[in-house]
Amino acid sequence: MQGKETPEQATSTKSNVGIDVSKAWLDVHVLPDGQTQRVANNKEGIRQLKRWLSRFDLALIVLEATGKWHRPAHRSLHASGLPVAMVDPYRVRMFAKAQGLLAKTDRLDARLLARFAAIMDPARRPPQPEAMETLAELAKARDSAVAEQTALENQRAAAASKFLTRHLTRRIARADKDMAAIEREIHRYIQADPALARRYAILTSIPGCGFVTAITLIARMTELGTCTVKQAAMLAGLAPVADDSGERQGVRVIWGGRPALRRALYLAAVSAKRFNADMKTVYDRLLANGKEPKLALIAVARKLVILANTLIAQDRTWQEKAPKPA
Repeated sequence: MQGKETPEQATSTKSNVGIDVSKAWLDVHVLPDGQTQRVANNKEGIRQLKRWLSRFDLALIVLEATGKWHRPAHRSLHASGLPVAMVDPYRVRMFAKAQGLLAKTDRLDARLLARFAAIMDPARRPPQPEAMETLAELAKARDSAVAEQTALENQRAAAASKFLTRHLTRRIARADKDMAAIEREIHRYIQADPALARRYAILTSIPGCGFVTAITLIARMTELGTCTVKQAAMLAGLAPVADDSGERQGVRVIWGGRPALRRALYLAAVSAKRFNADMKTVYDRLLANGKEPKLALIAVARKLVILANTLIAQDRTWQEKAPKPA
């Protein structure tokens, strides 16, 4: 009818569901029906949500990653065999801007997620194993401890007061002990889980890949061993992104991906170009071809994540000479 907004329509009778997650609530929106629901973000609320969703012929349910608050709902929905996908909040916010949607409330976000599910059809992946989530928390805690230690050392370097210098020295010593305790717990946790221990052994067998790089890859890249070469590089934020238009050929840059992975792999590349003969060959060849040292290091970092992905997929440790296929 003229003068009225066209209602949401779907290309089929299947329903797409968006769930906005907060600490206390799950706000739900179903398209094309336009029905909404709010339940508590706890076991009883999730059971109530699943009973309510059973009325619909579901195409996809989409939730945003929100720290730890999305985990119970994601696990429960997946365990019940429902089609559910987790999405990056940044992608959803860019989707909203592309559609001119600037307002933000829990109910509006649930509707936006339902539209995202219907239009973008994000990939469905199972929830991370709880062991991986725990390890990711420990790795994040270590990153925070390193950042705190660096900030304290910078403060001490700039301090003129003797009292402040002594005070900061004591705090740095305490931060050192805290970081050592976290690292011991990470080691203990990895060795207590055979699957994690095997991954750690494979990754640390690569010359240039030490403790920090290995735990970062394990905790921040659970897809390792199941993705393609291109996907591995993209997830690590180490794949060159084209910037061409017409006759102009722009400079390729790396962008996106997971920053923690990129940082760890870049530092590993610094070590690998010295102690890993294959990576040193790659680095030296790129320098001889006129590449800048930083670009050559990025290429080595990319080679490292691809190598790690291959070794995990083949379930074997690094060897100086790769085994020939039978």
